[in-house]
Amino acid sequence: MVNILRQKDITVLDFGPEYANLDESSLSNVVQQIVEVAKHTSPPLVVIDLSNTKSIGSFFIQFLIRIWKLIKKRGGRLVIAGLNEDCLNVLKRSKIESLWQRYPTREAAAEALKDAEVS
Repeated sequence: MVNILRQKDITVLDFGPEYANLDESSLSNVVQQIVEVAKHTSPPLVVIDLSNTKSIGSFFIQFLIRIWKLIKKRGGRLVIAGLNEDCLNVLKRSKIESLWQRYPTREAAAEALKDAEVS
């Protein structure tokens, strides 16, 4: 399972080492769990931590867009932490890398969300 962590008002979705490759087969068991988090977490401030992820596929991209839209519809924000160069290149080829702010660490991402909430 994806670890769902709370850091004050921030929800962190931590994709652990078992999610090195985010494709349909690796995500099929957690899709509904994460959709429920996107629909109900309050406030809707979410960090997706991909520090352990080595590759992403089209299924993950579609899933990420779905989650982002659910959070955005609720007035929230979704940011990405720990994205490696290969995964970033996949987002760039899909021309969607600018949809989400990216941070090197989960802590930096959570801090940025916390600062934005205060502003």
